[in-house]
Amino acid sequence: MFRILIVDDEPSVVNAIFQTMPWGELDIEEALCAYSAREALAIVEQQYVDIVLTDIRMPGMDGIQLMQAIRTYSSRVKFILLTGHAEFEYAQQALKLDAADYLLKPVRDETLMQSIRQLTEAMRKEWTDISSQQSTKQYIRQHLPTLRSDLLRNLLEGRISTKDAAGKLQLLELPYHEGDNAYPAVVRMERPAYSGHHLSLMEYSVINIAEEVMGPICELWSCKDVHGYQVIIIKPRNPGDGASHADSVSRLLSQWQHLVHHYLHVNISVVYGICQSFPYDLPDVYERAVQTLRRRVGSDAGLLLTAGAEAVSVVRAASVLHSPPSISHLFSAGLWEDAREKLRGIFADAESAHNNGGLHADFLSEIYHTLLSACYHYAHANGQTVAQALQCEGDISFYQSAELVQSVPMLKNWAFEVCRRLSVANSDEIQDARESLIEQIQEYIHVHLAEDVSLQTLADHVGMHPVYLSKIYKMITGEGLKDYLSRLRMERAVQLLDNKDYRVYEIAGQIGYLNTAYFIKVFKKTYGVTPQEYRDKQGKG
Repeated sequence: MFRILIVDDEPSVVNAIFQTMPWGELDIEEALCAYSAREALAIVEQQYVDIVLTDIRMPGMDGIQLMQAIRTYSSRVKFILLTGHAEFEYAQQALKLDAADYLLKPVRDETLMQSIRQLTEAMRKEWTDISSQQSTKQYIRQHLPTLRSDLLRNLLEGRISTKDAAGKLQLLELPYHEGDNAYPAVVRMERPAYSGHHLSLMEYSVINIAEEVMGPICELWSCKDVHGYQVIIIKPRNPGDGASHADSVSRLLSQWQHLVHHYLHVNISVVYGICQSFPYDLPDVYERAVQTLRRRVGSDAGLLLTAGAEAVSVVRAASVLHSPPSISHLFSAGLWEDAREKLRGIFADAESAHNNGGLHADFLSEIYHTLLSACYHYAHANGQTVAQALQCEGDISFYQSAELVQSVPMLKNWAFEVCRRLSVANSDEIQDARESLIEQIQEYIHVHLAEDVSLQTLADHVGMHPVYLSKIYKMITGEGLKDYLSRLRMERAVQLLDNKDYRVYEIAGQIGYLNTAYFIKVFKKTYGVTPQEYRDKQGKG
C-alpha cells in the first residue's frame, strides 16, 4: 500500500479530504497532512511519500515550486495538482514536472477518488514490473561478482545450508555442483608496504594473475574472508583422478606464487586443501587451512603447503558456539528467537560430544564463559550491571556458580533462563518506553488542542521520526493519531457547548478549527446534529 501527502493552505480542505476519502479502498496505507508547502517539504525531507496531492496557489512557496523541490529528493513521487484557476501556464509547468493529474477546485469526491485509484494502480504495476523476474535477473547480472563473493563467504562461515547453496550456485551461474572435487586455497599476502586503496589494488592484481595462470584449465571462485585473507576455490575443468588433479593444482599455485613475487614484488603464503564432497566439507577444509596457516606458517611469507589434519587435541573446540552469528551479537541485536535457536545448536553439539565420549570439562567451561561474556557485554551496553540485566541483584550465584559447568543439562537450563530473563526485560523496557511516549504525546495534545497539532509537530516534540511515531501510537492504542485528535476535539466541543457563554465559532477556535463551517460539518458527522442543535437539545433536557 502507498502513502499520500495532502497539502493546502486551507486547513478545512486538507481535513475534509483526509476524513472523507476511503483510503483503504484506494490502496493508501497512510495519509499525511500539511498546511503549507514549507511544512510539506519538511515532511518529505524526513519520510518517503508516494503521492503528493497539492494545491497550486499557496503563499510563500506554491505547488509548482514544491514539486520542483521534491523532485530533488525523488523522481518517483507522483503529483496530483488542485487549483481553482484553469490557467494554461500552470498546466504547462505541471506537465513538464510530470504531474500525474491536474484537477480544478472544488473537486468532487468521486473525481478525486478516481484520480488516486488510477495512480495507485499504475504505481503498483510499475513496482510489480521492477520486482519481476526479468528485473531480478538484470540486477544479478549487474552485481554478479559481488553476489558470488558474498555466497562463498557465507558458505565458508556456515551461514547457508547446502540445500540453499545449490539453488544459488545455479542462479549465479557458478559451475560448482554437489559432490564435486574442489580445492579451497587460503592466501595471505605480505602487507607491510601497502595500505588503503594501494592494498586493494594489489589484491586485485594478485587475483588477476591467478586468473591468467589457472583460468585456462580451472574454474576459479574467490572472496575475501573474515580474517582479511583471499580464499580461492579451484576446480579443474577436465575429469581425471584425484592424484593428478592435486599435482596440477599444486603446480599452478607454485607458478602463481612465483609470478606474483616476480612481477608485483610481493610474497604470498598459500595453504590449500581438498573438498571431496563439495560443498558439504567446504567449511571444515577451509577452517583447517586457516589453522594450518596460523600454526605452521606463522609470520613467515612465501610458503606453500597443504592443509593436513592437525593432531587430535585433548579438548574438542565448541565450533557451533563460535560460528557466526555469535550469541553476543544476537543478544545485542535483541534477536531472542534467533538466540534460542543458536543455543539449541550449541547444546546439540555439547550433547553429541557427551554421547561420543568426547566431552571435556573445558568444553562446558568454554560455553559458560562465552555466554557470560555476552551477558556482560549486553548489560554494560545498556548501562547496567550484569546482576541488574539478569534480574538477580543480591543473588549473584545465579551466574557465578562452579556447578553450572558440571553437566550439560544444568548449563543448558541456565543458558535458556538467561535468554528468557534478558528477552523479558527487553520487552518490558520497550513497552515502558512506548507507554511513556504515548503519555507525552497525549499530554502535549491536551495542552495545545487549539493549535495546529500536526504529526510533524508531535514528532519534533518527542524527538522521534514521524513514521515511527504514527505506527507506534496506533500499535499501542489501537487508534490513529489523527483519529485521537479528532475524537478529543469533539469531546472538548461537547464540554464547551454546555457553557452557553461560548458561541459556536469561539468553541471552534478553542479546539483548533479555524473554519467554523468545517467544525460544524465534522461535529454533525460525529454526533448526527449540528453544535447548535446539540446545545438546544441539551437545554431542553
